[in-house]
Amino acid sequence: MRKILVLASMLMCMTGSMMAQDLDETYATDLLPIGTQAPDLIDALDSIHSVADFHGRCVVLDFFATWCGDCRKDLPEMKELFKQYDREGVEFIGISFDTDSDVLQEFMDKEPIPWRVLSELKKMKESKMAKDYHIKWIPTMYLLDTEGRVLLATVEINKLKAKLDELKKENKLVEPGMKRKDHAPRFQGGTPKLVQFMNANLKYPVEAQHYGVQGRVYVQFYVEADGKVTNASVMRADLTDHLSKKTFNKYNAKQKKAMREEGENQLKAEALRVVKKMPNWEPAMRRGKAVRVKYSIPISFKLK
Repeated sequence: MRKILVLASMLMCMTGSMMAQDLDETYATDLLPIGTQAPDLIDALDSIHSVADFHGRCVVLDFFATWCGDCRKDLPEMKELFKQYDREGVEFIGISFDTDSDVLQEFMDKEPIPWRVLSELKKMKESKMAKDYHIKWIPTMYLLDTEGRVLLATVEINKLKAKLDELKKENKLVEPGMKRKDHAPRFQGGTPKLVQFMNANLKYPVEAQHYGVQGRVYVQFYVEADGKVTNASVMRADLTDHLSKKTFNKYNAKQKKAMREEGENQLKAEALRVVKKMPNWEPAMRRGKAVRVKYSIPISFKLK
């Protein structure tokens, strides 16, 4: 009886091992091959984030979505990897397949993600990044080497951890001679502090509230080498209003147009005001040197 139990235990371990191994065999077969130069990344504003900007250090790309249960399950472990390897110089970038920036932001408010997150705000099947990186399943993780080439493509976070551990032992996480970790500009304290700043300083204009104007205003600006925020401007605004409701039936089309424009202009002005009020950011670092770069953020106005 004891021999049978031991044999059953061995079979269970073997089955579990095979199941874990089969994940990549089932879902990662079409991912980019090892050694492939990783494609550039883009966001909802079609801004290009060149992989070459991160040369000199390894990069983790985490493809996910807030509606993905397996992605949420992996998040605590990914945070642990970030905590361990961010200090080693590894860059972490999340690529979300969420289509609603408000939903994505609300998730990040509840589950703060300390690394940079990009999104085209498109479904996975419509996303250029999904096509470029052959993503058909999430979560999917890529690990890029210091020259931006694919070192690992997997759907299993334990394999990502094992590879990072291996590279750390071999001193291959960052190129020799790099004095400081390169990174994009970031708000002091990271995304959670940026959200906190916005919540504390953003004021909803009265007329815009009355007209029901809400949505997102996209603001671009420069983060100078000393961290100052300059040259802020509105790139575009995706807004809706309540002017079609019965409350506004007494107004003609011309009057409604003027109201809509007034509400939109107020939201744009408020978004610019808050961006210009921002304290100094951490400047972008390239090859250990602080540099001036253009940056953009969406600012959401949502009526309760």
